[in-house]
Amino acid sequence: MSASTENAIVVCEQCGAPLRNADVPGTCLYCLLSTGISQTDEADIRMPNDKSSRRFQHYEILARPDGSPWELRRDPIGITYKARDINLGIIVALKVIDAHLSGRSEVRHRFLTEARAAAQILHPNVARVFHFGTVNNQSSASREQGSGDCFYAREFVEGESLEERVKRAGRLQVECALEITRQVAKAIVSSERRGLSHGQLQPANVILVNFREPGASDHGNHPWVKIIEYGLAGLQTEKPERGAHEEAHDGEAPFRRRSDIYSLGRCVWFALAGESFAGDLPRATCLSRLIEYGVPAKISVLLAWILAGDDVRSPTPGIELIEEIEEFQRHNRRERARDVPAQRWTIAAMLAVLAVLVAIYLAKRPPEGTEKSIAVLPFRNLSHDPANAFFAEGVQDDILSRLIKIHDLRVVSRLGAAQYPADKPRDLRRIGHALGVRHLLEGSLRREGDRVRLHVSLVDSRDSHEIWSEGYDRTLADAINLQGELAADIADALDATLSPHEKVDIRAQSTTNTDAYVLYLRGRNLERSPIFQIADYEAAQALYDQAVTIDPQFALAHARLSSTLGLLYRFRGPNTRLAERAHGEAEKALRLQPQLGEAHLAKALCYYRIERDFSRALPELEIANHLLPNDTEAESIIAYIKRRQGCWRAARGALQHASVSDPINRTYQEELTGTAMLTRDWKSASQYIDRAINISPTIEPLRIERALIHFWRSGDLAPLQDIFSKPSSYGDSEGNFTWARWDAAMMMRNFDEAQSALDEYPFETLPAVLSGPIPKSYLRACVFLARGEASQAWKMFEMARPSMEAETRAHPDDSLRHARLGLLYAYMNRSADAVLEGRKAAQLTPISRDALDGHQRECNLALIYARIGENDRAISMVGRLLRQPGCVCPLNEATLAFWDLRVRWQWDPLRNDARFQQILAGPEPATIY
Repeated sequence: MSASTENAIVVCEQCGAPLRNADVPGTCLYCLLSTGISQTDEADIRMPNDKSSRRFQHYEILARPDGSPWELRRDPIGITYKARDINLGIIVALKVIDAHLSGRSEVRHRFLTEARAAAQILHPNVARVFHFGTVNNQSSASREQGSGDCFYAREFVEGESLEERVKRAGRLQVECALEITRQVAKAIVSSERRGLSHGQLQPANVILVNFREPGASDHGNHPWVKIIEYGLAGLQTEKPERGAHEEAHDGEAPFRRRSDIYSLGRCVWFALAGESFAGDLPRATCLSRLIEYGVPAKISVLLAWILAGDDVRSPTPGIELIEEIEEFQRHNRRERARDVPAQRWTIAAMLAVLAVLVAIYLAKRPPEGTEKSIAVLPFRNLSHDPANAFFAEGVQDDILSRLIKIHDLRVVSRLGAAQYPADKPRDLRRIGHALGVRHLLEGSLRREGDRVRLHVSLVDSRDSHEIWSEGYDRTLADAINLQGELAADIADALDATLSPHEKVDIRAQSTTNTDAYVLYLRGRNLERSPIFQIADYEAAQALYDQAVTIDPQFALAHARLSSTLGLLYRFRGPNTRLAERAHGEAEKALRLQPQLGEAHLAKALCYYRIERDFSRALPELEIANHLLPNDTEAESIIAYIKRRQGCWRAARGALQHASVSDPINRTYQEELTGTAMLTRDWKSASQYIDRAINISPTIEPLRIERALIHFWRSGDLAPLQDIFSKPSSYGDSEGNFTWARWDAAMMMRNFDEAQSALDEYPFETLPAVLSGPIPKSYLRACVFLARGEASQAWKMFEMARPSMEAETRAHPDDSLRHARLGLLYAYMNRSADAVLEGRKAAQLTPISRDALDGHQRECNLALIYARIGENDRAISMVGRLLRQPGCVCPLNEATLAFWDLRVRWQWDPLRNDARFQQILAGPEPATIY
């Protein structure tokens, strides 16, 4: 026999389960028992051979009022009765094994072995087995076998099983289901420590004692759970539940432990869904369903992995599940505690008290950070070559990318900390206060040839006291591992608790190739530019391409390459090759490192940016959110999805939450500004944009946006005029600044200034206005059209038409290009073509699928109708859209706010219509959302 054959796991001939009992070759015990039982109907499962007796040693089976034995439950092994311990006078549950089976020596031996083991489990959530016995029967056959009827006694549990409860009243609310889960998990963990498992855990074996629904008068009385049938622990473990996708390795224990936690996952699903778990559900589908049921994201991620039959990234999934549920419960208790005063005070009194408390707190508080909060400030570049600044930034970013994976830390993003560059004086107390963290990591780095010298200091921001510092002198090859070592040192200095998975993850070596690593750092440096430019991402793509070519195992570079390709797909126009490559790179990253948070984020961004498939993006984002607990990017993408789903308030709330976690992150203030603009909440938009400008006062587009908000709020164009009357220091490789200058001049009817804006732009095409190119000839034609010079306008539009038609043919599924082509045709009086393209744009991106782009395509169609003389349709759409969110966009010709209608030249064809005048006569209507 070959070695491989000798080492092969022997399986049951009937069910395929691994065998461990050489006494019964070819068949597992479960199948052996099932075979015996199949010979008789379940109704014929027999009491002891002496049917006249209800006594089993000193236990007596109780009778119901009708005189029948008080049966509690039955299963393929036997019947459990309600009985009395005659000696002690207490009620017990007595399980009597079917007489067909008790005569078999291997069954009797197994019952005794498992009963002895189960009797060791002294846990409040387990019904304890405390007696195993036999009753001699007098049949000749039995005497010849030397056997008797087997039974065991366990604690009597009065209550309703989880199965009965759900079938009777439907699925449980989340809090109850999770409390049940916590208690069962504690029992599983306790038994695992003794090397034991249940082996047949199911809703019928989970008994709810003194169960109360949420909202009952005693909120603190959680459902108390008792698990039964531990007395036959492991009897059926050789027949795994279908869907577990598990193997036994080196014996049975690992298989059985995973089987118990998997079975618990199935019980949780049953409690939440009200139906049994279908074992073939993909993990992403499980995650999505759990989130729909209201299960918190972190717990959903764990349960989804459990139900997938995975090792859950940790050798102790039960402990991890318990910890997450208890954290959820603590959060709920804190929230309820906050609600108590609201029930006792009037609103006015509450506000007064709150104002006093806040004032005292603000006056006396130390920095907002918790004991385990940290920001990594930009490192000082001490290299003689200034070009090595990217290396210092890259090392800082790499350290940060590891720290954000630690659940026990609160870590501020790089963008927030970037507001405090190393070459400027730093007030550490003020910085800690602004970032809401207690600890700050400072550092300096010198790269000379193949040597890297790094010095870091961990400082308490309250008093600038240095807690810990260290110097590192490494070769460039060794420096690749340095960030993981340093992150572990920082976590240790902050006394952060790391899970086994986190200990491995933060030290993981992303690549062993120094050239690939340097290329990756250069790519990241381009992505971190404070000014968004597509050209930077194109350069980053080239660098990531080189990095993964040099080191195909570089999972992190594959993930970043995927994210970059997805962004280029969105901003350079739909492209099949870009889409395929983006998905392909994300899949490569996941194959190389299935638990890489950045890879799950990249996959989610593919679904979000390319397919706009939000249902597939959200589960991946939740996984990324769990694996990168301090990285708010996944949380922010979820907010953007909610916005596109038309959940405007939820999107705003999610962005506000992200901004609290990362208070100096300008991006979140910009996105909050955009969300407020889309709902025409001009006051909030003004507040958010002011915060963004306070964070980044030198970013010129922010000032343009503030001036636009002022115009939309009041109709005053003076701030816009003031901005564009001064020379700009803002780079304009994409053409967005030129568009904004041209658009402002057109609104002010300053056509010479609009023409100057175009003349001063050095290229003939603005490459990426709202993610699509616009030829200057189109904008020049608009100037002539607004002036009333129709023949000149037509010539310019004719010059622009071929390139715009070619763009639309090249990207037939892009609604933006169809919308713009439709407007071009409308300006040229090609009415039928204009409507065809406008409707095509609206059909490609309906509001039901994308509430943001969908509304803007509807606005574009309304403008097309206005330009071709279809006043009835135009005014009807304007009246409706003026009350809907999603219709305001700074770079969109058809943007639709109240003052847009009053001022913009595009709407001039409607000005003599009395219905349009009536719309403009009243105040701006409230936006309904």
